[in-house]
Amino acid sequence: MEIATHEGREFLAITVAVNDAYDRSCRIKFNNSNGLLTAYRNGTFVAGQQLILSQYDVRIASIRTHYTKDGQLLPLKYPELALTNVRATIGSAPKPKAVVEPMTQAEPTLEEIPF
Repeated sequence: MEIATHEGREFLAITVAVNDAYDRSCRIKFNNSNGLLTAYRNGTFVAGQQLILSQYDVRIASIRTHYTKDGQLLPLKYPELALTNVRATIGSAPKPKAVVEPMTQAEPTLEEIPF
């Protein structure tokens, strides 16, 4: 996610990594200039947070599977799908990472252990 500007208008550029049922990956890209942009600026929408995409008239703006480098057409590692008219609803936040304290080493002893 990043804040971008085009023709004087600010928006939040979002890329979502998606895996399908066959473990193939692609990237879905879309922009939002209202609710998600405000939430991102306020810190209430963070990377890794659940995002629910919906809308009855979502349109595919483009599909990108290859790029050109030095005159050669090369496949993208993750194909990209750009959408328009997306309605996004913010879901649950990612769980905080657990803090693991290092274990202390016990000193070996020659004491007998009762059974």
